[in-house]
This record gives sequence, structure tokens and C-alpha cells, in this order.
Amino acid sequence: MTTSNQLKATLRPLFFGTIVTASCLSGYQAAALDAINPTYSFNGFGTLGAVHSDEDQADFVSSWLLQPNGAGHTSEWHAGVDTKIGGQLDIQFNSAFSAVFQVVVQRQEDNAWTPEVEWANIKYQFNDELSLRLGRTVLPTFMVSDTRLVGYANPWIRGPQEVYQLNPLTNLDGLDLTYNIELDNGRNTLQLNLGKTTRDIIQNGEIKARKAIVISNSFEYDFATFRVLYLHAKLDLSIKESDALFDAYATIGDGLSIIPGQENSAAEAKALSSRYVIEDDSVELYSAGIKLEPGNWLLMGEWGRVSETGALAKVQGGYTTIAYRFSSLMPFLTLAEVNGDTPNEPGLSTTGMPAPLASTVNDMNQGLNLLLRQASAAQKSITAGLRWDFHPGAALKLQYQHIDMDDISTGRLGNVQPGFTPGGTANVFSTAIDFVF
Repeated sequence: MTTSNQLKATLRPLFFGTIVTASCLSGYQAAALDAINPTYSFNGFGTLGAVHSDEDQADFVSSWLLQPNGAGHTSEWHAGVDTKIGGQLDIQFNSAFSAVFQVVVQRQEDNAWTPEVEWANIKYQFNDELSLRLGRTVLPTFMVSDTRLVGYANPWIRGPQEVYQLNPLTNLDGLDLTYNIELDNGRNTLQLNLGKTTRDIIQNGEIKARKAIVISNSFEYDFATFRVLYLHAKLDLSIKESDALFDAYATIGDGLSIIPGQENSAAEAKALSSRYVIEDDSVELYSAGIKLEPGNWLLMGEWGRVSETGALAKVQGGYTTIAYRFSSLMPFLTLAEVNGDTPNEPGLSTTGMPAPLASTVNDMNQGLNLLLRQASAAQKSITAGLRWDFHPGAALKLQYQHIDMDDISTGRLGNVQPGFTPGGTANVFSTAIDFVF
């Protein structure tokens, strides 16, 4: 669907839906609608980046589900991992009604640089405390979800992958209800999101989250911010190679069922064909975060956990970042870790099978375990970086990351090759210029 069609499909029912909803909840809508006098503002943001990795049997990517390749195996240096540009149009119709439309251009799962509608929603502000948005809004999974794509607003080049890759989805089509309470030296924000979202992923795949319910609360007091979130959704995940693998187990199961003595293997093959499929499965995500900014210091940490869903094992991760601002310079250090419960999957037994079939099944078993290892990442990393605000609205960032992967894990790397050895290390150097305009 083109960007124009996406916008029309998203906004056409939403404008009228917002008017109807607001009319039911407020007694002064008619006067508000008569006073519409739109004002417009436009803001842009972008990142020009380059990444180097010394791992030649896999690629360092921003997300193993969203980028088909990156730095390492594909090329020692890669400019497409972090580079992006985006623009946001804000429309204020009157004191109550407003709208936002954000488009981002970044490298997609098919290696194309296709513009994508990130946000497209209409907002109604009932009063100082309560507001309603309808349309495509941010999926507020983590502390910097609102600015996840705006590198200039964040200390690092990218959010620590140990946490921010727990959920590759960034927006939600549906309803966003927000309630703010102003306190002495503080504010509390309670937010409810309902909706669904679909995202194309690598290998002609697709991920869908339906019937999503997201409840989050942020409490700000003086220099401290505390945040918690709960998400529940029905999940569908399809990847071309994994779907083909599961279909192959089903086909082998059908074939083995007619061979005397292979009844048990046939049953196990059919069980494997569906054991790790993700289709209409429930998934839950919990996250919590804290940010402290006393004086020139920045201390920030987050934790998240995702429940087991098919091939996606239960995974939890966390990080801590400490930084200090020296005028235009800000050095920072981040410690992060993610752990997944990788299943011990022996695969389909080849006992009694003809040699050619046994060889095929062994290859399938290896492919299945590679999929499971990549879906349940386990790694530790330490990142040292420096941010230099060399010009108003522009910052140069340099960071070095040392990654130590678990013995049976591919970590957060993507495009993993057959020659990759789990349990190794990778050293990644990144540089970027983040800017806003």
C-alpha cells in the first residue's frame, strides 16, 4: 500500500470517529467545532551512520527481524544499520482538536528505502487531564518509545538492543487514552492503548499483533522518572524459511506414516511441524524503567520480559546507562544483558531411515536449532560512547560495543551463516550524526 493510500485508509474513518466520540463525552463540542482555525508546524529528524563489526559469519543489525543484513559478514562497514530521515506534520485545528502525521524513510526488511507512515492520528483534548487519540500512534513499550527513531533525543546511537529488540513493533493502529495528573514538582501519566499492528519482516515474512491491550504509567518527580508497562496481544509470525521448514517436517511425517516401523517418527515429525508455529498465540510483555537526571548526571535503566510464544522463547533483558555532561560533550557507559530460555530440541530421530533421508532430516534439525537459538537471544555487552553537540540541532556520536554471546546463542546478530560458532564475541564500532530541523 502506498503512503498516500495508507494515510487515506487510516484517517478517513478516524476524523469522524473522533468527532462522534468527543461529542458523546463533552457538552461544548458544537462551539469547539465552529471555532476551527488550523495552524501547521513541521519538524524533521535524521541520522547519518556507519557501523563496523569484526564478526564475519553474521551481521550486526538494528533488529534481526527487520534488517536482512548489516555490518560484519555482508560488509565490514555498513551505512544502512542506523541511517534514516523522518518528518512530522502537526496540525492544531483549535484548542481541542489536533492531528499528527509522521513519515520515516529507513532501510526496510527487503533492503529498500521505502517511506513508511509511522504515526497518523487525530487527538481530542477533553480537558487538561484527559485526551483521546485515534489512528496510528506510538506503541509505548519502553521509556524512549516516543523518540526511539529520533536519535538526537537519546544519549546513544540506538537503544540498547538487549531490551529494545524485545519488541520490534513501534506503532499501533487503534485507540490511545491518556490521563495526566499534575502534582507539586511532578506529574503522573496513565495511558491505555487498544488496537492492532502489522509489520513486514525479513524473508518475505510478516508479524501481526492483534487485540493488543497496553497499560502504562509514568511518574515524574523533580529529576526522576519511573515507568511501568504491561502488554497483551494475539501474535502471528510468519518467516519464509521457517514456514518451509515446518512444512517439510509435516511432509516427512506423512511419508513416514506409511513406512512400517516408522510410526513413532512420523508422529514426532508432525508434532515438530506445529510445535514452534506462532499463529493466534497469546504473548505478554512487561517492562519497567527509571531515569534520574540530577545536575549534569544521567542515570537510566530498563528491564523487560517477553513470555514464551512458539519458537520465541521466554526472554528477559535489562541495561544501565550512566553519563555526564561536560558542556557540549557527554561520555556514557552502558552495561546490558539479555537471556532467553533456548529449548533443548533434539529434532527428529533418523534411526532406521534411509541414508539420503537421514541426511536431509539432519540438515532440517540443524536449521530448526539455529532458528530457536536466534529467537531466544542471550548475550552481554558493554558499550562506551561519546556524544558531542557540535552545532545547534546536531550531535556527533561515537561508540564502541563489546558483545559476549552465550554458548548456544547467536545473540542479537542477524544474517547468521552456517559457519557461525555460538558463544563467541563481537566488537562493534559505530559512528553517527543525529540531527533535527
